[in-house]
Amino acid sequence: MVTQQSIDAWNNLMFSDPLTFEKGSDKRAAAISARYMGLANNGGINSFLTCSNDFDASEVLESLVAVGALTAAKEFGHVLRRLGGTLPAASQKERFYALEALWRKSLNEHDVLSTEANRDIIAALERHVEQNLAFYEALGR
Repeated sequence: MVTQQSIDAWNNLMFSDPLTFEKGSDKRAAAISARYMGLANNGGINSFLTCSNDFDASEVLESLVAVGALTAAKEFGHVLRRLGGTLPAASQKERFYALEALWRKSLNEHDVLSTEANRDIIAALERHVEQNLAFYEALGR
C-alpha cells in the first residue's frame, strides 16, 4: 500500500546525494542507482557517465548489483565492456574527453535504459526504501 510516508521516503532517496553516504554502504548504492535511473532516463547513459564523473563506473555497476537491479546491471555492464572496461572517477572535463574517445556510434543503440532495466531499478529501489522507510523519511526533516 502506498502511503504518504512511503512517497516522502521515495522522494528523499531520489533527491539524495550519493556522496553523503559511506562508500560501500547500501544507502550509497541505492542513491547511486537512483541517480543512474534518473539521468539515464533523461539524457542517456553517456550523459549519466559524463554528469556522474565523481564515481568510478565500476562503483555504479556494483551499486546496481548491490540493490538487486540485475537486469540494469547486465545492460550497464555491457556498455562498460564496449567502452573497454571502466571509467575511473575524474574531473568532468577529463570524463568528457574520455567518453569522447571511447564512445562509438554502435553504442548509441544502448544509450538508454530498456523498459526492463527501468522496471528492475524501480522494483529494487522500492524494496530498499520499504526496508529503510524510517531512514529515508527522516532525510526530509
